[in-house]
Amino acid sequence: MTVKASPLTTETEPSPPAAGMAPFVPQPASIEETGVELSLLADLTFRVIHFSGRPSGRQVAEQLALPYSITEEIITFLRQQQAVEIVGSAGIGEQGYQYALTDLGRRKAEEALARSQYVGPAPVPFQLYTEVLQRQSVREIRIDHETFVRELSHLVLNRKVLATLGPAVNSGRSILIYGGAGNGKTSIATAIGRMLPGEVLVPYAVEVQGQIVRVFDPRLHQQIAPTALAERRQEDAGTQTTGKERRRDRRWALTKRPVVSAGGELTLEDLELRYSPVSRFYIAPLQWKANSGLLIIDDFGRQLIQPQELLNRWIAPMEQGVDHLSLQSGETLELPFDILLIFSSNIPPGRLGDEAFFRRIRHKVEIPNPTLEDFLEILRRACAEYGVAYAEEGAQHLITAHYERPGRELKACHPRDLVELLIDVSRFYGEEPTLSPEPLDLVCSSYFVDLQAA
Repeated sequence: MTVKASPLTTETEPSPPAAGMAPFVPQPASIEETGVELSLLADLTFRVIHFSGRPSGRQVAEQLALPYSITEEIITFLRQQQAVEIVGSAGIGEQGYQYALTDLGRRKAEEALARSQYVGPAPVPFQLYTEVLQRQSVREIRIDHETFVRELSHLVLNRKVLATLGPAVNSGRSILIYGGAGNGKTSIATAIGRMLPGEVLVPYAVEVQGQIVRVFDPRLHQQIAPTALAERRQEDAGTQTTGKERRRDRRWALTKRPVVSAGGELTLEDLELRYSPVSRFYIAPLQWKANSGLLIIDDFGRQLIQPQELLNRWIAPMEQGVDHLSLQSGETLELPFDILLIFSSNIPPGRLGDEAFFRRIRHKVEIPNPTLEDFLEILRRACAEYGVAYAEEGAQHLITAHYERPGRELKACHPRDLVELLIDVSRFYGEEPTLSPEPLDLVCSSYFVDLQAA
């Protein structure tokens, strides 16, 4: 069986986003509007009370990220089942009532823990997730030339690179950035992530066929400050056609577009749903967490798996915009593949694959070694950044003695590294760092390694 998304017709359908703003998803007004079965919400409430001791109704609602009216309805149901009881009060009003599990409730909680140990915000239904994803698609963003150049202005890149890279980013399709090591490929990819405009919604968890998949990752998703979120709630509340004030659904985190990076440690297992037999819920794979944003495969070709295997895994997602993930039950989940995918490699393309292989990656951008002019500009910038006086004599000595004579290639990373080493040496001798021949010779003897030596 394949789990697919279907169109939503409930009141929780997200409103179209304003420019640069995430879609507005109103908080549910009833259990039905959560899109999740009462039994799953009851299990989650059992676990929250079990781990919290004697939480108040307000605290339970905060942990579930649901309105108190819905939380009260769930608790009332559990009280009618004689599984939960009021044991005190932590404030004025019903929201301050404290709750504890009865003997029956503790048995029910153990059964709920046997099914899953997930505790946190209530999940959103998969159908709602796919609807929101469509409305904040990374494929719909456009970065103008001025913004593109400004965001890359800290790097010294030739015009050909900029002219090729800009359209590639705007296409929203896969990109291969290749070239020798140390010329800024990773820095370029990271800068592209920073220039992605707008805010997006990331669910804390998603419900699929009664199973919970945890999606939000605080290490990868840069959440927008709560104060900004509160303001957005008030602004959006006034846009509802019903005339009612509807706050934003707190089951979604408001974040910047995600930027996820994986290097040589990446394996095929990292691209599949990860199920823990202990916790009994799923963890979303990297490409799911990167949805609506950027996924960087750094050091492409240096993973434990062959490049062809990695690309074959993503041929269908890249071409069809849908990834297929397997659940423990054997069911297949059709997940929207809505990411800007960048492969970065310092391995020559001929060693990564053949023509058919590279046809799958729409845009190819080579980052060459810097020209002498560009190298010296990078050196000037590095000196200015670290407060080292730039000296033309020292720069020319560096080029002649340590690049031209030994036949060494210019690399974009060298100037910054050499200036940092120059500062280290000067501090040791208690001197002001200067771009002069003698200290540069000492720095270069420490920095460069003769790879041809026996």
